[in-house]
Amino acid sequence: MSKINIGKRELFYSCVGYGSPTVILESGMGDTSESWTHIQPTIAQLTRVLSYDRAGLGQSDIPLRPCTCQAMVDDLKSLLAGLNIQPPYVLVGHSFGGMLVRLFAAQNLGDVAGMVLVDSTHEDRTAGFEKVLSDELITRNRAHLLDPARNSEFVDRIPSEQQVRDAHRLFDFPLVVLTRGLPDEPSDVWPSADLQRVECELQMEFLKLSPKSSHMIAEKSGHWIQNDQPELVIEAIRNVMGN
Repeated sequence: MSKINIGKRELFYSCVGYGSPTVILESGMGDTSESWTHIQPTIAQLTRVLSYDRAGLGQSDIPLRPCTCQAMVDDLKSLLAGLNIQPPYVLVGHSFGGMLVRLFAAQNLGDVAGMVLVDSTHEDRTAGFEKVLSDELITRNRAHLLDPARNSEFVDRIPSEQQVRDAHRLFDFPLVVLTRGLPDEPSDVWPSADLQRVECELQMEFLKLSPKSSHMIAEKSGHWIQNDQPELVIEAIRNVMGN
């Protein structure tokens, strides 16, 4: 575990194991590299594996704010270049991190050997939610989305989602879509069941990204599958690596 300067600021990272491809673990919004505690040591027995704290999280320096998905992907590219970690890469993205790995892959098609999406966020989730929300809840949700200060990483969400949408590509590498099986706790305000249905439909959209895609449902997991059923994430990584 160490830090590296990527230009006027430092990122904290943990890179362990040996071999190729290098597995890159991308956390969900607000989560640090510690979210991969149950995954990284096991994968390190198979190949080299990298986790890190995005700028402003954990032990990494604070970036200029607000930031976007593209800025975060640029940081990842600088981190890999600074550590001289050459492709191929297997990308593993949890939640919001799933948007980042897909943007990275779309811009670096020849460098990616496989991908695992762990209950990943879809860039069209907002539009999907608005189909089942009341006008009042749409207004509340948009107010949250339009204010970067109201999320844990000061992400400018609307342009970030558009960046991922604009970069859409079809992939030709193995892709595993790993989806939680347990629903959110019911809410007195938000239509939890309807929102969960939208999320499930969008998870299935990910399967269209590659002809080599497959779907796994973590029946005993909530959103943090890497904590609830880490063995499934490890299995998915091994699958895309061909192990």
